[in-house]
Amino acid sequence: MLVQRFAGLLAGFFYKTYASTYRYEVEFEDPTDKKIFFENLSFRDAHPGKNLIYACFHQDDLSCLPYFSNQNICILISQSKDGQMLASAVEHMGYQTVRGSSHRGGVAGLLAGMKKVIEGHKMTIAVDGPKGPIYKVKEGITAVSEKSKRPIVPVRGYPKHKFVFKKSWNKATLPYPFTKIKLKIGKIGFYSTLELETKMKSL
Repeated sequence: MLVQRFAGLLAGFFYKTYASTYRYEVEFEDPTDKKIFFENLSFRDAHPGKNLIYACFHQDDLSCLPYFSNQNICILISQSKDGQMLASAVEHMGYQTVRGSSHRGGVAGLLAGMKKVIEGHKMTIAVDGPKGPIYKVKEGITAVSEKSKRPIVPVRGYPKHKFVFKKSWNKATLPYPFTKIKLKIGKIGFYSTLELETKMKSL
């Protein structure tokens, strides 16, 4: 695990530097959500009853993670060896990590995440992870939202110039340096699993 942790720290350092060149444009499906969105990001400590849960697809990780870094957001990450490396990387970028997934430690991970949200922490979950299928939303995020009574923020990231890892299950994208990334923010609210999947596909 020490090897994965060290590799993750290096990856986090280099990607944080690389991603500092990105230029972001944020677009809201509902303009009235703008105030709620930016107010929530301004909180650095727990704010019970005011925190939000961010939903993204694994495909958009490299576009979205830099924008939301250093916001003290909790992120659910699998307990695999690759997960250890990713956890170290995102912790370097200013995220808190909760370990668990739908495949390993899923229930424990979701319960720990739910506790964090109930305490007032912001949280983000890659809704089609950890192994897909692509664009298929799993039930974990909607369960956390329902139990914690906190709304979901659907998020998609669209880099103008990017490299696509075509052989990966999620067709992951790596934005090129200095490119513009459009973040599309769906209507903030409460969703069923199917409603959230439909919403995120439409953004």
